[in-house]
Amino acid sequence: MEINRRDVTLNGAAMTAATLAGQGLAEAAPAATPRTKFDPNAWHQRIKRIMQVNFDERDAEALDIEKYADYLASIKAQATYLSITNQTAFYPTKIPDLITSRWLNGRDFFGECVIALRARNIRILGRLSIDLAPTAMVGKHPDWFLRNKDGSIPDRGGLPGFSPRFKPTCQFTSYFSEFIPQVIEEVVTRYDIDAVYSNGWPGTNATVCYCQACQKIGDPTSLAYKEAYLKRAKELWGLYDGIVARIKPNMFFTGNLGGGFSAGDLDLKNLTEYAAWFVADNQGRGGYGAPAWDAAQQGRIAKAIMTERLVPNATGSYAICGEARWRGSVTGNPIEVRSRLYQTLATGTTMFVTWINGTAGFKEDRRWQDVIRPVFLFQAANDKHFHTKRSIASVALLVGQRSNRLYKEPPGTSGLDSINGMYQILTEARIPFDVILESDLVPERLSRYSVLVLSNIALMSDAQALQIEAFAAKGGSVLATFETGTYDENGAQRSDFALAKLFNMKLAGKRLGYGSVDSRGRHPGQISFQRIEKPHPIVESFQNTNWIKGSSWIVPMTADGPPILTYIPQFPWYPVEATFPDPDHTDVKSAVARDNGASKLVYLAEDIEATYWRTGGDDLGDLVTNALRWMIGNNTPLQVEGNGLVETYGWETEVGYAVHLINYTNPNFRTTGSRQMYPVGGQKVRLTLPDLKPIKKATLLHSGQPLTFEQRGNVVEFTIPNLVDYEAAGLEV
Repeated sequence: MEINRRDVTLNGAAMTAATLAGQGLAEAAPAATPRTKFDPNAWHQRIKRIMQVNFDERDAEALDIEKYADYLASIKAQATYLSITNQTAFYPTKIPDLITSRWLNGRDFFGECVIALRARNIRILGRLSIDLAPTAMVGKHPDWFLRNKDGSIPDRGGLPGFSPRFKPTCQFTSYFSEFIPQVIEEVVTRYDIDAVYSNGWPGTNATVCYCQACQKIGDPTSLAYKEAYLKRAKELWGLYDGIVARIKPNMFFTGNLGGGFSAGDLDLKNLTEYAAWFVADNQGRGGYGAPAWDAAQQGRIAKAIMTERLVPNATGSYAICGEARWRGSVTGNPIEVRSRLYQTLATGTTMFVTWINGTAGFKEDRRWQDVIRPVFLFQAANDKHFHTKRSIASVALLVGQRSNRLYKEPPGTSGLDSINGMYQILTEARIPFDVILESDLVPERLSRYSVLVLSNIALMSDAQALQIEAFAAKGGSVLATFETGTYDENGAQRSDFALAKLFNMKLAGKRLGYGSVDSRGRHPGQISFQRIEKPHPIVESFQNTNWIKGSSWIVPMTADGPPILTYIPQFPWYPVEATFPDPDHTDVKSAVARDNGASKLVYLAEDIEATYWRTGGDDLGDLVTNALRWMIGNNTPLQVEGNGLVETYGWETEVGYAVHLINYTNPNFRTTGSRQMYPVGGQKVRLTLPDLKPIKKATLLHSGQPLTFEQRGNVVEFTIPNLVDYEAAGLEV
């Protein structure tokens, strides 16, 4: 059933125009009342396969449209982004300032593509890229463009290889409020398409601009400017959505997002209030040291932001190797591309694959087509198993996007070290988990979980602390680390922990450590040690030693009761004659662990998981894993035993249940790309169901083989005989 569009009213002008006029900025046209609810049964909330071929200008002359459309149909693509665009139009426009492709020659290339795709029942999202405009328009519309402090127009981020024919635009100008609405209205009125999408906007960070409109707002690096950027982006989103709704009530507009755990300047939960989709445009793991699970992280955080709404999770089929991108001419590493698609499926998000330069992709390098095809066809054949109802994880990892924006990390470290380290530990320990946001600490959300992980959630409001205390009072267990709750929601230092009462501890000073920034950009400083003072489950794996590894930083604190671990301060590592602690014993506690009825509470005062991410120090990972195992106990619905670095997911689906396993066992799992898969053998699975309904059928979906299983009450056990790159077990009730 298609959604009944909200009542389209034109009094939205009071929202947009008044705001802009009050700042002396370009006025937006009247906007529709933005919708915030989307029918979960609408087509745009159920598709799982999107394939986009980004056109270059010459494709308007040279692309074989039938071959292009046939390929999309052959892989069972359900939707595609089709280039309109506002930078160099692929259709004959009547808008005076819209420049068409030099190779269009009067042809309606966009219209011909629409006809071909419609003949194959493929949904179409008209693609704009409103972050740019032709340099040729600078003379006629100088007000459209971003400006440096000296008044010059910057290249887009100073990116190497950036075409001088295009310049970045400013969203506070009439380009966004007058010109882009003209383009949207012309295309939606003229062509039979399903939605409109903007690449390159609004992004996750406020652009720094000193144009006349932005000067009226203030310092473009200030919090006030970022808040104005967010408000303006939402107003424009509502404006564009209102235009398509007025013309075709079942259409929608969506923008371009991403950001991963780092988020950015903008509150993405707030920004996506009007969004039917979160188009997560993170197409490959860039930069040395990025983890293999990059796409899974993006999928998890986007799902946490959007809750039940659709998340297309982008993968580039062209070559991405660290910072290098062979855009449009060379096929990407098949191992990397397919792994990203499997991660997308496992996280319950939608595959969105992009290729750049259509003609070259069907003539010069055609390998990408066969990289994508088997994964799309596999999903299409098993589509019913990928429509998820809820996760069955019992652990929730809190991601504090506000903390990520405002937290001032210790010198020589990255603010994401903690969350990345905790993600790696959970994955290595094969502990299924969900990601939730700091804004979602409500009882109905937290009640799904038995353990809440606060990985250096430094900024915390009093209200959030009360929500976490209420979770623990109902039997929930809490793991917190390092500076969790030592700052208020605005980043101001607290006099005591926000969770002091919960953990029965007191803050005894500001963080201590020896980090610095060196000539290579970062150096977290010498590390400490920890002394085991008494037996406890969180240290029981450490045998034949009194000392274990410590980390770079610690938060001084006091707590009642005898210590489990104490802090041994950093000491010199050279010369060897000086490599001894002095003192070698202190009463400074580095951990708190206590029972609170059904709840188990652990606080680790050092940046343990962050240092684990930076160093791989085994004791650090083991300490956190021990704490998690103690808190979880037997209260985990999904257990997977076997060799290898494997990420596990469990879902209740529309037809039953699904278990997804992704194999990351590879020496390049934290580099620029994996070149070979390393099979890890059999994996034994134990799944505890929420009820006693019998499983009627079980299938290894990726292998396409029946799955033998045993069910005793609500416990189902089976073995996946050999895990190569990915497998999913589909269970039907």
